[in-house]
Amino acid sequence: MTEPAAAAGPGHILIVEDSEFQSKFYAKLLEREGYSVEIAASGEEGLAALRKRRPDLVLLDVQLPGVDGFHVCAAIRDGTETHDIPVIILSSKTEVPSVMAGLRTGADDYVGKQTDTGSLIARIARLLERTRTYRRVSDSERLNLLQSAAATLSPGIREPAAAALAKVAELEAYRFPHERQQRAARYLRQYLARILRLVENIETVSRLASEAFVERQKLVDVERALDEAEHHARFADDLDPERSTGGA
Repeated sequence: MTEPAAAAGPGHILIVEDSEFQSKFYAKLLEREGYSVEIAASGEEGLAALRKRRPDLVLLDVQLPGVDGFHVCAAIRDGTETHDIPVIILSSKTEVPSVMAGLRTGADDYVGKQTDTGSLIARIARLLERTRTYRRVSDSERLNLLQSAAATLSPGIREPAAAALAKVAELEAYRFPHERQQRAARYLRQYLARILRLVENIETVSRLASEAFVERQKLVDVERALDEAEHHARFADDLDPERSTGGA
């Protein structure tokens, strides 16, 4: 089972980097900022380190021997105990395809190794603070925020967007004389339709999240009731010794 990171200090960071020079450089940089650091020299070592101790953040190279950084990032996101660990890919490969591949695998940020150290430290601190803030917010608070957003967006956007969409459709029926006008009306209709779909998606997510939260609360209530029943049964046994021995 993964051990939690120590609470003391600004955080524990796992560096997965096969270059000894670079890993030591970043380790010293982070330690000067008060972070505790662990180094893994390959993708396999990084995954093994994650299983032993949960870091607050992973600083991950892409070009690693064996399992590369993209696969390590994907494994972190797929892990039950690691899926929410912030990951910053730190790589010399800064071409758009590489950056997009890193973000698609679940990296929170993608930083070139040529980036100045001050910017890197700032990104790490900002990402850690964002993650800690998110974890401080309870499930019920997140649900309330989502429901509030849905309640605000529905009447405030759905109704005027639907009215505007109907008006655009009415105007299109008149057949604008110029292709440019027809194209503008078509784009406007598509844009308004996208807005309506967005509102519908938010409403759907809010409803599903609410239903899931209610079901989860039911399970929690059942577990609590079972715990209380077990507690009362033990208490009754303590009061009635013959009951606990079957009347022998």
